Amino acid sequence: MRAAIYARYSSENQRPESITDQIASCRRLAVERGYQVDGDRIFTDEAASGARQDREGLAALRRAAEGRCFDVVLVDDLSRLARNTLLMLSVMEELRFHGIRVVSVADGLDTHDEESTVGIQVRGIFNELQLSDLRKKTLRGQIGQKMRGFVVGEATFGYRSVPVGTVRMDKKGRPRPEGYRMVLEPREAAVVLRIFREFADGRSESAIVRSLNAEAVPGRLRARNGWSPSTVHRILRNEKYAGRWIWNRMETRRDPKTGRRRQFPKPESEWIVHEDESLRIVPAELWTHVQERLQAVRQFWPGAKGTRGFEGKKGSVTGIYPTDLLAGAMECGLCGAAIAKVSGKSGGYYGCLGAAKGTCTNRQLVRRAVAERVILAGLREKLASTENLRYIFERVSEEVDRASARAPEEVRLKEAELEAELRRIRHFVEFIAEGRGSRALADALAEAERRAASLTDDLEAIRQAQAGVPEVPPAAWIEERVATLQQVLERHTEKSALLLRKVLGRIRLEPVQPDIGRPYLRAVSKLQVLSLLEIGPVPGSPDTGSSHLRWWRRWESNPRPENASREHLRA
Repeated sequence: MRAAIYARYSSENQRPESITDQIASCRRLAVERGYQVDGDRIFTDEAASGARQDREGLAALRRAAEGRCFDVVLVDDLSRLARNTLLMLSVMEELRFHGIRVVSVADGLDTHDEESTVGIQVRGIFNELQLSDLRKKTLRGQIGQKMRGFVVGEATFGYRSVPVGTVRMDKKGRPRPEGYRMVLEPREAAVVLRIFREFADGRSESAIVRSLNAEAVPGRLRARNGWSPSTVHRILRNEKYAGRWIWNRMETRRDPKTGRRRQFPKPESEWIVHEDESLRIVPAELWTHVQERLQAVRQFWPGAKGTRGFEGKKGSVTGIYPTDLLAGAMECGLCGAAIAKVSGKSGGYYGCLGAAKGTCTNRQLVRRAVAERVILAGLREKLASTENLRYIFERVSEEVDRASARAPEEVRLKEAELEAELRRIRHFVEFIAEGRGSRALADALAEAERRAASLTDDLEAIRQAQAGVPEVPPAAWIEERVATLQQVLERHTEKSALLLRKVLGRIRLEPVQPDIGRPYLRAVSKLQVLSLLEIGPVPGSPDTGSSHLRWWRRWESNPRPENASREHLRA
């Protein structure tokens, strides 16, 4: 009889030699019974759970069974074939359908023997119970380690685990510490802090990803394609960076149809929460601001839980990612529709989107540069008063104090990074002292020494700044910034635009038709009423606006009837 052998071990902690031992045991039985085993009929799965049905070796065995490449399958015991009763019986039934018998060496069971039917099912139930018991014992041991303050498989970008406690040798001669604790990984922690700060300043996740990839900032996995928006999004939502470590929040179940694992949330009563300020990377204020911004961004995109597609009201993307200082901050005074760019030439013209769709009569346009200049000039005039300058002076003092309060956080990250570099230098020196030096090692040592010196200088500068009393900028400096308000705001457009919305509120642009002169738009905000006046381009001059702007002006002189069709308009 032609025989095939199937062998498997489930965990990377088990010996790979287990495969060889299982094959040897099956070969001995084959010799005793006169079975013929060829080398191409040995199927194996290494470090694969018996509860999975998507094993490569098992799949190859089932394909070979369809082609009747053998007459009998030998396994060391039935648990090697599967530890799930349903899976084991289904595989055995599939083999029986193809006329192939299964023989278990250790169990002494043979599907060809009708009396072994009950024994096979009992053995399957026993194997499944054994797997369930192993799962419970593993979870119990992990909970015990968590209760003792250790981490259990919680690798996270920005941290690394270090062994602590007494180190003992296990049965295989491998060192096993009492447990592991998390410590900051300085370089990665600096990247995490950078991501949070840039997102809080108004940058999108995609823009952050582009800058990280452009600068070749290394990640933990060093993926071929670099950083991705999903990775940045997970970092921004990870509570561990705020010093809150939650374990046992999810459980994994295997889909009986596909064999794939899926995660399901556990009740909050089973969570193990550990608060540790020493592991905080993101300050509390920054964390809160980022979470609020994430929630705001979420409202502008479809796909929220409980919704389908684009159902529900979603806002414009410029509402959360403004490209200009006033983008997404203005609305029409007649219909309430958004005021946005309706023409792109000469920096763009703002107009009512309702009018562009034919639902509003407000067809007045204003050049983007004029709107920004007039509105910001009105803001600058308000801020230039003695009382407001005093208020700005006090707020600047608060910001300086807050910035100096972040110095300990910077010191902590720099100290951890310096310690890591000094540790690398010690290792390099030990290698060289043992006579294992090389040119590459010497270059790496020089680079580590240069980096350590740079970090030492940075630490010294931060400590000196921390030791001295922070000086508030003089009043003349603040007055100069107020006088050049628009230039200051344009340095960081996204952040400045979001700030202007808080200061000015919703800006309403109302059309005004004076008795004498051209019509214009009047801007109404929290501060005051401003007239957005502009002398139009001289006819025949190079700057006569875009084709869309000329189309808009034809509308003003010859408005479209309510029942006019597109063909009528085009004619």
